[in-house]
Amino acid sequence: MQTAGVPAGVVKNAADIYSDPQLRQGNIFWPLNHNEMGLFTHLGASFELSKTPAQSHLPAPCLGEHTEYVCTQMLGMSDDEFIELVQAGVLE
Repeated sequence: MQTAGVPAGVVKNAADIYSDPQLRQGNIFWPLNHNEMGLFTHLGASFELSKTPAQSHLPAPCLGEHTEYVCTQMLGMSDDEFIELVQAGVLE
């Protein structure tokens, strides 16, 4: 199509991107260890910022994995309040 003057380009799926040798040379694939999935490769940022480089340190949390932290540390709930909610089944 490009030879005929039509602006066109390849559309790649995730498998194509993952196996592309030129992209593999870049720093866009990050190994992460997930509690349930185990070790997997995360497709990170496709660009690099000079002063604030992106880097993924943690995989997505499992359902409820950070509930206690959010309730007690971020929302300021007391430990007793949190335990009461857990015992009442509110956080299931």
